[in-house]
Order: sequence, then structure tokens, then C-alpha cells
Amino acid sequence: MKTSNGNLEKDKEILIAMVKDMTTSMTGKQSTKNWAENVLWFDVAFASKGIKPARKKFDDDFGELASCDIEILSYDIFINGDMAVICSVQEMRTVNKDGTVNKPIIVRQTDCFEKQNDIWKIIHEHLSIPASEGDWDGTFTTK
Repeated sequence: MKTSNGNLEKDKEILIAMVKDMTTSMTGKQSTKNWAENVLWFDVAFASKGIKPARKKFDDDFGELASCDIEILSYDIFINGDMAVICSVQEMRTVNKDGTVNKPIIVRQTDCFEKQNDIWKIIHEHLSIPASEGDWDGTFTTK
């Protein structure tokens, strides 16, 4: 299934805005507002199915932080009909409630979308920290 160029550009804008919106979240409800009810989520040390456990995990994790600043360094987007994928590289800077400033980390995030009733929903999200954290510079090998 193909979409027209006009719809493709509009869908890209919507999807990118959804990923950017998640970077400003500090609650489970905000983080998952565009997720499908049966979403599958793989975080660094956590995996869940459905919104309820993900929301609780986000609330628990954000509850430890005074701030969380996330910058999208790069992204690629792929759309085919009612399915889309955004792969992004993000830098996360956090401060604990006790004032401890944590070391910034680079994360890779993949968001898989499905258009359900004409609304884009995240059906799978995967977040990872490169195993050689600190050595990877965020670039992709293409050759």
C-alpha cells in the first residue's frame, strides 16, 4: 500500500512530532500517550507488553529525577502504507532529585508505528545503550 507524496510528508511530520514529544515527558501518561494498548516495549533492562506496566516504569524512573533533557541527534524514518519506523540516536542528560548530575548517555531508540483508525500509534518501542558506551560516536556504518 502506497501513500501520496502529500500524505507521506504529512505523516512524516506527525510521526517525528510524536517522537519529539516523548523527549519532553516526565510522566508515564505523557510518555505513552501515542502508544497502542497492546504495545510491546523493550528498554535497556525492562520489557513489557501493554501500556499499564510501561506507565508504571516511566513514573517510577522519572520519580527519581529532578530533570531529564533528551536531544534527538539524528533519525531515519521509513513509511510503507499504514506502517512506519523511526530509528533515532538521542543524548540523555539527567539530574537526580538529590542534585546529582548523571553522565550524559547516548541511546538508540526504534519506534514502530501502525496507523489504527487513521491515527498513528506506537506498537513497539526499543531503547538500547551501545554495549561499548562512551566509544560509539553516534555515526552509522553504510559501507
